[in-house]
Amino acid sequence: MADAFYLIMYPLAYLGIMLIMRGEVRSFKANNWLDGAIAGLGAAAICAAFVFDTIVNSVSGSPAAVAVNLAYPVGDLILLAFAVGALVIVPGWPVRLVTLAAGCLVLAIGDTVYLFQNANDSYQSGTILDASWMTALFLLSLTVWQRVGARRSDDDAHAPGFVLPAVAGVSAVTIIFVGNWMHISSVALGLTVATLALVGVRAGLSRGELNALTRANHHHAVTDELTGLGNRRLLTRELDAIFATPRDSWRPDESLALLMIDLDHFKEINDSFGHPTGDGLLRLIGPRLSSVTRSSDVVVRLGGDEFAVLLTGADVDFAMAIAERITTEIEPPFDVEGSCLHVGASIGIALAPQHAGDATELMRCADVAMYRAKAAHSPYDIYESALDDGADRLNLMEDLRAAIADQALTVYYQPQVDLRSGEVTTLEALLRWSHPVLGFIPPDQFIPLAEESGLMWSLTTFVLETAIAQCAEWRRGGRPVAVAVNLSTTNLLDSGLPGQIHAALDRHGLGPDALVLEITESTVMADLARCKEIIQTLSDSGLVISIDDFGTGFSSLAYLSDLAVGELKIDRMFTARLSIDGVDGRNEAIIRSSIELGHSLGLRVVAEGVERSDHFGFLATAGCDVAQGYAISFPAPPEELDFAAIDDRAAPMLPAAHRLPATLDR
Repeated sequence: MADAFYLIMYPLAYLGIMLIMRGEVRSFKANNWLDGAIAGLGAAAICAAFVFDTIVNSVSGSPAAVAVNLAYPVGDLILLAFAVGALVIVPGWPVRLVTLAAGCLVLAIGDTVYLFQNANDSYQSGTILDASWMTALFLLSLTVWQRVGARRSDDDAHAPGFVLPAVAGVSAVTIIFVGNWMHISSVALGLTVATLALVGVRAGLSRGELNALTRANHHHAVTDELTGLGNRRLLTRELDAIFATPRDSWRPDESLALLMIDLDHFKEINDSFGHPTGDGLLRLIGPRLSSVTRSSDVVVRLGGDEFAVLLTGADVDFAMAIAERITTEIEPPFDVEGSCLHVGASIGIALAPQHAGDATELMRCADVAMYRAKAAHSPYDIYESALDDGADRLNLMEDLRAAIADQALTVYYQPQVDLRSGEVTTLEALLRWSHPVLGFIPPDQFIPLAEESGLMWSLTTFVLETAIAQCAEWRRGGRPVAVAVNLSTTNLLDSGLPGQIHAALDRHGLGPDALVLEITESTVMADLARCKEIIQTLSDSGLVISIDDFGTGFSSLAYLSDLAVGELKIDRMFTARLSIDGVDGRNEAIIRSSIELGHSLGLRVVAEGVERSDHFGFLATAGCDVAQGYAISFPAPPEELDFAAIDDRAAPMLPAAHRLPATLDR
């Protein structure tokens, strides 16, 4: 009866170990179970190899007595195997399981010694052997009193879990090896064979895991984490593999096209709405690009807002067709976290082997074509070697970056004259760059470079600070003039623009009447809703917003009444044609209509590009408010401007009989 109570401890202890494991870890992988089984069987095999035969030979008596006496070492072996296996399966070797394994080991040692002493009739109660059982049971009981840590997932496994299975595997091989020279019990051999069999299964699983890990690492290496598309490394590998074949052996159907895609106005969205919104937009771009390409084509994100599409077996017509599809597909708005966002795309197309003979050159050619498309505000452009100034262009970008940092740029000013008084009222700030090697570089060449390279904000900040400081100096000298500064789309979409402008005005003690902000129609149309909001904020703060180049677009009239602007600037193309025979009447009608339209909306009207003195009389009689052009003054640095000379030059050109009514609100 006593043995029955002793032996029932084993199944209850097995159940206890399982419950402890369940409390430590949520779930297990198959390899965790195998590692535990290998370690447990290996430990049992070692014990069986050393003592099991001796125990069996020492047991005698009735069959029931033999069965009961053998049940203890077998139960101890299984219990020890469970405990060691649990140590391997549960990561981190928690104290509870270490205590449990120690208790099982002490119990196994005590039972083994007892069986030997009992067989020799040498057992006596009250010895240290009895203390071993009490110690073992105390350690086993102690496990349920120890605090349970946070349940760990199967992903928390780490290196120490490999030690015991490795020791068990080596031990199993050693037992087999020793078995060639000395007798090993059949139980030990059975446990050893089972251990090695599980080692083989575990090795197979490890190989599968290693292959899966290799595939995952390869996938990660060539995949853009944000969008799930391929990355630059994938594109380079694909191109290198294609160009590994000599060009002269290419068949016509092996030609390929590379499309470099740069998103228009993405930086403004990123700056205005934040990087999470920008990242959300980039994630939505990938599916749209993939939807218009074939499964054999490669779509990658190069970084930032740049993407690329590699088309195999494609000629120039097919490449242009894909570029048009991409443009059409990107045009509809993107819904990102409740914001309706519009972006465009500038696409550069380069073909091989026509344009390039290696991967690096093909990517450079497509990049050059993309920059040319962006500068021309064209959806796409095809590489032309005759127009390739790629290296010079990149060098020029770096030179511009350095010029901004060193403040090596100059701000010129061109006066605007009131057509009633003949006095200078405003001076437009015009940026000039004198390159130390190339000499004067026109704004229409370096301004697009600034837009493309992300330098536009720094450039505008420099002009604003310089112009406002100069305006303050003129006013302190007794000239109550204002300055006009041009804004790009990058500037206008920045929500921090109003604060920056007013901070600059405050630093120099000026009010909003000292500054006019000029924008073009294309600037506003990049994101009408967003621009409208910023323009309204600027206007509400007292700043005058001027529509520059009015009349050159087809959308101005449709949105003019919705924008809080205070001035129209008639484009120079109309004033320049006033003296051309045969078109005077039409251009005069356009100018008169524009002036009347502006006045009907309560706007000040400025005519730019006035190059002849006789144009002043016409503009004055037509009701124009202000004129600007070479007939008054060329753009000049502030130290070269002579206001008295400009006043003297402008006054004779204004017919006194046609002065504008003094009641007109300017």
